[in-house]
Amino acid sequence: MELTIALIIVVLASVVIMFACNGFDDAASYLGRNMQPGVRGATINAIGSSMPELMTAMFLLFLYHDQDGFSAAIATTAGSAVFNSVIIPMVCILAVRYWGVSTVTIVDGAKKIIREKINGIEVSKKTILRDGFFLLAAEAALIWFLGGNTMAWWMGASLIGIYLLYFAFLMTGFNSGNDDEDEDDDEDEDDDDQKSKIKALLTFDFNNLLFSGNSFSTRTAWVVLTLATTVIGVACWQLAEAVMMSANALDVPPYFTAVILAAAATSVPDTVLSVKDALRGDYDDAISNALGSNTFDITVALGLPLLVYGLMFGDVYIASAQDTQTLRIVLFLVTMLVLSLFLFSKRVTVFTSYILGTVYVGWVGILIYGMTSVT
Repeated sequence: MELTIALIIVVLASVVIMFACNGFDDAASYLGRNMQPGVRGATINAIGSSMPELMTAMFLLFLYHDQDGFSAAIATTAGSAVFNSVIIPMVCILAVRYWGVSTVTIVDGAKKIIREKINGIEVSKKTILRDGFFLLAAEAALIWFLGGNTMAWWMGASLIGIYLLYFAFLMTGFNSGNDDEDEDDDEDEDDDDQKSKIKALLTFDFNNLLFSGNSFSTRTAWVVLTLATTVIGVACWQLAEAVMMSANALDVPPYFTAVILAAAATSVPDTVLSVKDALRGDYDDAISNALGSNTFDITVALGLPLLVYGLMFGDVYIASAQDTQTLRIVLFLVTMLVLSLFLFSKRVTVFTSYILGTVYVGWVGILIYGMTSVT
């Protein structure tokens, strides 16, 4: 019964996070509308879709004040990072192949949406090298930090420092073009205008609920961003509770349930945002969101809770450091494989998606084997 309740909470939290992150993404995209392609995906989109990982890690560590909480936080980010690296590119490839990339054309004075099915996508090698370098650096740093049984505040500060370097590097890519250029070619806005207030409330569509779906201004974007973040925080609090509840029901360490349940739940926003970008033909942003989210997860979603907790309560003892380090080594190898597929292939095709799917099946097999060997 306890496991059933935990699974219901995970499903509900996933739905809430998905809807709230839609509003977060819309508001954040408006605030970052003048960024160059690939930069917005790695910063605004990545941070927005990674808020669940950050908040879940915060709750897991601060609610339980022990190694189980932080081990579960590490497992959540590890599982989410593998999901982002493998499943998101796979889904993006399949989406543009079988659903098609949408373009808006004018026919007889009216807008018409045309979908063109794409056999393969091309992502800038410069984007892959840029995001891949910082992601591998972050993963290598965390693997080194997990070499012992304790993690100190300065390790959290070091991880955050890696992200600040990454962010500073990305900010050199700001587009200085005019602000009026990106009024938004989002074909979904017509549908949004039809939403009732009740539906807007149920889907956490704060722009429609409070501002009647009008175009964003800086003020309204920040209001929506704040409210969406609050909803995501509440959902992640319940998700953290579900992770510990399910671990207790299965009599396994919490990092096992975190790497499966919490990782999948917190990866929903990343997937939705990347697929949206891919269907618009923004392939650089779609892949940068996945890689940038992973970098944010490792450096900030883990680094910030570790820094704050370490300064307040002291070092964090990791009883399962060897297991979490193994997860990270596997993640490092998976990242290397995915980056190689994008760097050494002229075009990423459906065949590539099959390879990615096989990698994820192997990852799940490793988790199941680890769980059965513990029990």
